[in-house]
Amino acid sequence: MNKAFLIAFAMLVVPFTGCMELEPEQGESAPIVSFMVEEDSGGAYYVTVIKISAPADLAGFSFFLKDDTGSTYVGGNGFGEIAMQNVSGELHGIDASYNGDDTQLASRSDNISADDGTDYPVHFSDDDSDGMLSAGDEFMVYGQGNSANGPADDGWRLDIQFDASGDIIGSAKLL
Repeated sequence: MNKAFLIAFAMLVVPFTGCMELEPEQGESAPIVSFMVEEDSGGAYYVTVIKISAPADLAGFSFFLKDDTGSTYVGGNGFGEIAMQNVSGELHGIDASYNGDDTQLASRSDNISADDGTDYPVHFSDDDSDGMLSAGDEFMVYGQGNSANGPADDGWRLDIQFDASGDIIGSAKLL
């Protein structure tokens, strides 16, 4: 092999061998998510994940329902974990499509599914049941209408946070 080829090859390999650190490690890199928002005639907003740069475990994300002033809605379940979780005996999560073995979480999922936004203004459905935030997954945010009794209104937004970095990785404005 000629010397120029070896130098070029070495330059390509160095960043991947760990011999040269380009940036200090700062935790996990936050994915980026994009949404499509639609409102049905019954008063519910459907926020569909169109694209996510790196699908990741649902347990790594939180949601925040924000009113038109940017304040987090604190009545009902306006913020918290997306994935169904039992943390020290306390149930968390909004995954209405949960299909795991934990009967308490399954019961919570059933309660969320049956709710019209009164107690749980934000629901989540894992479209492919893979436990990851990925394209096709959907959030339902409840406003007012003949099949919805939630707080949301036009001008509100749903923010999704990547917990490892604390970054808001996507924001869907309700129109």
